[in-house]
Amino acid sequence: MPVESPLSHGQLFSWREIERYPEDWLAEANLPATWDLRGLSVGQVTAALERLVARYEALRTTYDPGGGTPVQRVHESVALPIERVDRVVTDPAEHERTKAELVAVPFAMADDLNWRGRLVCSRGAPVYLTLVFSHLIVDLWSIHHLQDEFKALTSGARPAPAGPPPREVARRQRADAWRPRQEGAERYWRSVLAEGLTDELPTLPARVKRERLELTLHSRRLGGLAAEAARKHGVTAPAVVMAFVAAGLARHLGTDRVTMSLMSSNRFAPEDQHLIGTMNQLVPVVTEVDRRATLAEHIKRLHWAGARAYRHGSYDFDRVTEVAGPAPEHGCWVNHFFRAWFNYVQVDRRPSDPADQTPAELAWTPVAQPYGQAFRVRVEVRGGRTGVLMLGDPDVLPAEAMTDLMRTIPMGIQLALTEPDRALKDLWSAGAELPPALFPANPPSPPGPPSPTGSSR
Repeated sequence: MPVESPLSHGQLFSWREIERYPEDWLAEANLPATWDLRGLSVGQVTAALERLVARYEALRTTYDPGGGTPVQRVHESVALPIERVDRVVTDPAEHERTKAELVAVPFAMADDLNWRGRLVCSRGAPVYLTLVFSHLIVDLWSIHHLQDEFKALTSGARPAPAGPPPREVARRQRADAWRPRQEGAERYWRSVLAEGLTDELPTLPARVKRERLELTLHSRRLGGLAAEAARKHGVTAPAVVMAFVAAGLARHLGTDRVTMSLMSSNRFAPEDQHLIGTMNQLVPVVTEVDRRATLAEHIKRLHWAGARAYRHGSYDFDRVTEVAGPAPEHGCWVNHFFRAWFNYVQVDRRPSDPADQTPAELAWTPVAQPYGQAFRVRVEVRGGRTGVLMLGDPDVLPAEAMTDLMRTIPMGIQLALTEPDRALKDLWSAGAELPPALFPANPPSPPGPPSPTGSSR
């Protein structure tokens, strides 16, 4: 019989976030991974996967909605949800097509194992394994750790010590010893709500679609320059990028204060470094954007405001909605709380080269994600290449504003290195040219009007 338990704060946050997705967009909660298996036998692969499932409860967990308060069910054992196929693999990019195929299939939120995979062999010898996980059970950190453990298990090395299971985290977060942290998080939320959220940004009910625009900048140089700027100013690369996202947003909203919601990993405690589960939560940070400040001062202000927010990044989402008072008119707390959010993800361990002169690419997404927040920026560094995806509500940020805001990011990072004492207000009149490796000289035009299927429902 499965063991039932309340959800941890990270699990509850993921549940509340995913349950607001339109049903035909549930696959957005999927996280893919592909592992190279060349040189291994099927027996080695299967044995390692079985060890991982036995070691980590998240891989044996399903959920029950529980009449509005979901619970997790940890099963004693499960069959590996791995499909095995055997075919001649000649295309080195085949695994990307397999990943795209599997990641497009959503998981049911209830009574589903929330992960699956495809083991591809050629003439009986393993070539690669593509896995897809729902954010309900793991985060990106967990996937990296699972891959490291898989490599250890298949090479005969000793895996790292296992972290606490999610149900133990849930128990810990409800214990008396956790109460000061819970009370601190509630005080933080009260202060944020008292200061006010970014009211210029409209919010939507759950599962409702609305026209959005989505613009992506890819640059191999950008991430390296952000890292250099971070070292120069004694902050982090995500803080540098977020500082100029906030500056551009404040400029186009005509405000001197913005609320940026940050994705906290909530893995600051040593015992949580090897935890396999979903820990990420958004936490809002209200920050001043002082146009008289220097670029260096602005970056540091955003860095420390974010650091303070991260201290309170683990909280009971349902309890926070009680603290906030009456529900928003449309009833969707996730969209109401997190109107503008920023996330910076280092997908792998390969650093970006600040001297790479590969031309940057800027492109509009033909069909933008049509639900959720009115403004969102996700930075992903993968294989030394930085992608900055920006999604916006065209009624608030038309295409021209989004292009200008996107240009602000590399411009600000470049000047943070070369002219850090320049005033923030002069950023847009700096007159500095952006090299092609940071931003294309001729930005593309936005897509045409959306089809009727992209309208609100």
